[in-house]
Amino acid sequence: MKKLPFIAALLLIIIGCSSVSKMFDAGTVKAQNYTEVIAFDYSNNFALIPVEINNKTYTFLVDTGAPTVISTAIYEDLNIKKFKGIYIADSQGQRNQQKLVLVPEIKVGNLTYTNIGAVVANLQNVYEFKCMGIDGIIGANQMAKSFWKFDYEKKKLTITDKLENYDLTSFTDTIPFTISTQKTPYIKGYVNGLNTSFTYDTGKSGYIDVNKKLADFKDAPGFTSYGNSSIGLYDAKDSVRTRTIKVDSLRIGNISMGAQVVDLDYGGLIGNDFMNKFEIVMDWKSQKIYLKKILDFEKAIKTTFGFGFRIKDNKAIVTSLVKEYPLDLQPGDVIQTINEFDLSNISDENSCEIYKKVVLKGLDSIVVNYKRGEQELSTTIVRKTMISE
Repeated sequence: MKKLPFIAALLLIIIGCSSVSKMFDAGTVKAQNYTEVIAFDYSNNFALIPVEINNKTYTFLVDTGAPTVISTAIYEDLNIKKFKGIYIADSQGQRNQQKLVLVPEIKVGNLTYTNIGAVVANLQNVYEFKCMGIDGIIGANQMAKSFWKFDYEKKKLTITDKLENYDLTSFTDTIPFTISTQKTPYIKGYVNGLNTSFTYDTGKSGYIDVNKKLADFKDAPGFTSYGNSSIGLYDAKDSVRTRTIKVDSLRIGNISMGAQVVDLDYGGLIGNDFMNKFEIVMDWKSQKIYLKKILDFEKAIKTTFGFGFRIKDNKAIVTSLVKEYPLDLQPGDVIQTINEFDLSNISDENSCEIYKKVVLKGLDSIVVNYKRGEQELSTTIVRKTMISE
């Protein structure tokens, strides 16, 4: 499976959560002195693992930015009562009311988690998540009951009940965090010397977002994308403007990264493209993250073909454009082909397979054939450097 051409952030925030905090404190692991190693699928910049509920196997996303979530189908199969309805906001600021339940058992590898508080939501209502086959989320409230290690290089998760089961002698960086009601970690940081905070969100496939309210970034080099936002629980938002800029300095905890390219948003998010530079151990008991660096940070460079598209009604629709890179394409144009990738005959049966095959990384130029109404058009687009070191 190839990486899908989109950025998603499955940050889920409980709204008005004071009356449900006990639900997210609930639950136990039915084991002692355990160490469980689980391989995860990282082909789309998410950690996806198999989970067993009610003797059936599902695919769950491991997401520190969310509480545990089960699909509507799992909820109906379990035939359990809802505790109450609560409002959930996604990474795009969209909100809706969802059911909150206690799941009797969730089996992760050989570990059985009992009476875990969970939100009921249907992730497959969003096309991109449906293509990945995500049935639910292992959230921070569930993860907090153990010590979790993310090995992005070997694509393995280790879960244990004792921190000393990890050899942390080579983990040279330690970041303290605070937590929300749902146990999502929040980390302090500095952008251009200004104090801010970030949500540590393994449900975000991208790099780093900075809160646009932090400072006036109008003089920072960068560019503006308009159209669809990134993907959240309730789909993408239309008519959104996103500014991508170069900041002079970025520090997360005690880790100084120098100049970096970030996206400006209404909240700060740290995603998997940052985390996969490290081997990471999460300690909710002491509220610390231990990190061992394995890869260099991103260079302060950003290139683009200047447009984005999504599959809608079995058509590849242009949904976003870069303001500073004028193109012949317009929002709503229907893409027929991109080089050898044929997008002209999409159906319910083949849409995910076709979408996953479109990989533009590494290409310097592309030929896009598209339709605008009944008119057939073609354009050649060269990858353009929008931000340079």
